[in-house]
Amino acid sequence: MKQDSLAKKTAERKRTKQYPDLQAIKNCLVVWCVNDNQEEYLKLLRKKLPQQVKLDKICFLPEGAPAASFRDVVYVKEEELGFGGKILNEQLPELLDKEYNLLVDLSEESNVMIDYILRNSLAQCKAGMKKENFDADLMIDNVGGISEFIDKLFEVLAKLKKY
Repeated sequence: MKQDSLAKKTAERKRTKQYPDLQAIKNCLVVWCVNDNQEEYLKLLRKKLPQQVKLDKICFLPEGAPAASFRDVVYVKEEELGFGGKILNEQLPELLDKEYNLLVDLSEESNVMIDYILRNSLAQCKAGMKKENFDADLMIDNVGGISEFIDKLFEVLAKLKKY
């Protein structure tokens, strides 16, 4: 019932869309659902991004999922979804209101909380793997997993030039 309320509340906010030149990216928000290989994926993403990029992270923890040990991650738990679609995590609205140059979705499947975060972020460019219910600015299709997605995303970003 709570997830249905959140899904109804999810409406894309007005934002400035822009496709960033890889070297022009100053800040990035990465979003994912907790998984066994998340540390490997985050290291790969960090390696691909220019060194000066400030990286903020949101990890969704489904009910019963163990919390990871990262200190610089905002964890959004399923229990933090209140009635009427209200989000009880106080850190989440602050991250959604920042105008990141790039948002990278590392989740492989849609879920209501990740979809809410993606639609309500003011990030200028949203990138993710092609999946149901996700309308990204950059959708990467035909990838065999998250590592391949990250590689292909940065191939695309490296080809973008600011005019």
